[in-house]
Amino acid sequence: MSGTLLAMPVLRAVDQSGAPMAGAQLQFYLTGTTTPANVYSSSALSTPLSNPVVADSGGLFAPIYLDPTVVYRCQLLSASGALVRDIDPASESVVEATQGQVNAGTASGIYVSPAKLAAWTGVATALGYTPLNKSGDTATNLALAITAPASASAGYLGAPVNEQDASYTLALSDAGKTVRCVNASGVTYTLNAFSSVAFPVGTAIVIRNAGAGAITLTRGAGVILIMAGTNTNKDYTIAGYGLATIVRDAGNDSWVISGVGVS
Repeated sequence: MSGTLLAMPVLRAVDQSGAPMAGAQLQFYLTGTTTPANVYSSSALSTPLSNPVVADSGGLFAPIYLDPTVVYRCQLLSASGALVRDIDPASESVVEATQGQVNAGTASGIYVSPAKLAAWTGVATALGYTPLNKSGDTATNLALAITAPASASAGYLGAPVNEQDASYTLALSDAGKTVRCVNASGVTYTLNAFSSVAFPVGTAIVIRNAGAGAITLTRGAGVILIMAGTNTNKDYTIAGYGLATIVRDAGNDSWVISGVGVS
């Protein structure tokens, strides 16, 4: 087992008698080499410090942040460049999680690089979702146009339009959307039973009639469709240029409708 170098938040170079070493230098390399390696002015690791880092007249160094993915070699030099001490390696010990730990769900608090995580198989199944780490990654179950939306699925910021200008049967992919119709003649929209289309409780669908013809919202077998504020279960008509919202109520086949131009 290897020891871990203590990272001091304040570094001051002193000589053998304890006097500050004005202008002392800390030179950083990749371990085992003389290839310079960047160190940084903040934990964001966005702004490299000069290399070597030079102390002030009292031997005090500015805060130095190390890249946890780099193993460093560090040399303490006098102001004139004379070697005082050579420490290799000089990095915090970073322990990465193994794939087995991630898949078993026992990797809490352990570092693993996003690139390595993305390359492992079985991680998405173990976690229950696809981890995202870069632009362009496709999220799992964040869109409602999926096979089985659930109460915990993310919704839309608005109500995206599904244009259906003829008779149509409402589908699972319509959850959270606006189904819109432009037709001078009447059309029929059908709301099927839960056994055919398993809309979750709380599913909301907006129906916009943007044409002159009426939309008849027809119930499938066993479906209950009640106007909000009443207890009347029937097929409803959305008049030309009207708008309605239907919400799946408690009970597999129970829905509530409200809106303008609904009768």
